[in-house]
Amino acid sequence: MPRPKGSGKGETERFNIRLDPEAARYYRNKANEHGISISEYLRQTLVQGVIAENVNEIEARLGQLIAENTHRQPLVGRMAIPDELLLSVFTTESILSEIAEAQDVQRLYRAHDIAKAKLNRLKTATDGSTSGQKEYE
Repeated sequence: MPRPKGSGKGETERFNIRLDPEAARYYRNKANEHGISISEYLRQTLVQGVIAENVNEIEARLGQLIAENTHRQPLVGRMAIPDELLLSVFTTESILSEIAEAQDVQRLYRAHDIAKAKLNRLKTATDGSTSGQKEYE
């Protein structure tokens, strides 16, 4: 019996790409390692790239907003972060967590570990300590 077309997720649009033989062999092998079709592997790889790009843009924007906020308000103990900024951060974290968890829960855990390390570095750079706050492990 022939294999059904598509992923069963509704209508899809076809895109054709050209790969040199070495790249085609590489991606075909990677798809086989993951037990999925080459088109599904390439689709997942594309989605991961877009997510990574969006995360980098969000990080840059949040860094800019935090820097602007730091210049507006003098630091007294811990930095006061506006509610709008915190809401944006938490919303973004929630959305990206759902996307990452749906694709690979281990990737979500790795991202969380990286975020903890960045937070610890930021806290150390800001005031040389954790200001009595729990350091993230």
